[in-house]
Amino acid sequence: MHDILHAVNTSTVKSVLATIVHVEGSSYLKEGTSMLFQENGENIGMLSAGCVEADIAERVKELFDTEHVLTVTYNLKEEGDAGWGQGAGCNGILYILLEPVTARMKKNLLRVKRHLDNRNPVLHIKKLEKNFTQTTSFYVEKTGETFGANSDASSFATDDWNGRKSGIQLSNCSLLTYAHLYKPKPRLVIWGAGADAKYLVSLAANTGFSVTLCDWRPALCNKEHFPLAEEIHIGFPEEVDKHLSVQRDDFVVIMTHNFYRDQEILSLLKSKTVKYIGVLGPKKRTLRLLNTDIPSHIHSPVGLSIGAVGPQEIAVSIVAELIGTLRMCDGKKG
Repeated sequence: MHDILHAVNTSTVKSVLATIVHVEGSSYLKEGTSMLFQENGENIGMLSAGCVEADIAERVKELFDTEHVLTVTYNLKEEGDAGWGQGAGCNGILYILLEPVTARMKKNLLRVKRHLDNRNPVLHIKKLEKNFTQTTSFYVEKTGETFGANSDASSFATDDWNGRKSGIQLSNCSLLTYAHLYKPKPRLVIWGAGADAKYLVSLAANTGFSVTLCDWRPALCNKEHFPLAEEIHIGFPEEVDKHLSVQRDDFVVIMTHNFYRDQEILSLLKSKTVKYIGVLGPKKRTLRLLNTDIPSHIHSPVGLSIGAVGPQEIAVSIVAELIGTLRMCDGKKG
């Protein structure tokens, strides 16, 4: 969704937003998944394992110059060549809402983007009539702000949503309610701008993390070496820590290759609650860094134990562990 919001912000091309609003059975992607179809043919995102995108690309051609909302249904249970599943074995039925990105919708989406950029989750609520005409609203829990068409967004968020899974929920006899929570990118703070960090920054950024890079060496820690880092902080740990504002949902990886800097960073993190701390290097080194047993919330050595060799494979092992931690915290265990 972050790539879609970026495209909406920067492109002047007519577009249609396709969203999976309901799934019966199993599917490659779940409720809340979106894809942006643009009139120039440059589309962003995916809705399936390639089963439905080509058909939707044809359907949206009729919507670029309208404000009409359309719902399409795809039965992926059939595994033969003639079926939508094309042997993919998804074994589900997808209900996909197609919405032209009107001026009003673009204004709302850009407002969502600003909140996500400020690390505020946004709950998206659609009230759907039986014919899938709709009113839509947004609720920002951290600020209590609502915008869009529905004035009762805050009451739905507090009374009906309560962190439930995305998708359609019964509202009353004549209305369905679709809800989905847009979340900010998870932030990964990397201490250390060595050559091996380039692979981790690149892979993490392309996997959906917002990467913040910290190091005391400006010759190494810069946009030229790390173009995908969203933030760069130059300075010694205690100095950078004053401006870093580490939060409980952040991930931290320490890989400076400097014993005393690593020790200083770990000391600064003692008083903070974060989702993940990983330390590059063998467990014996981390024991020396801490001068005590390694707490359960510190991952040492960092990354999944896959026998990784070299910086590229180590980056894969680290990002895999970050994703595992993120999804387990989201309640997704498979």
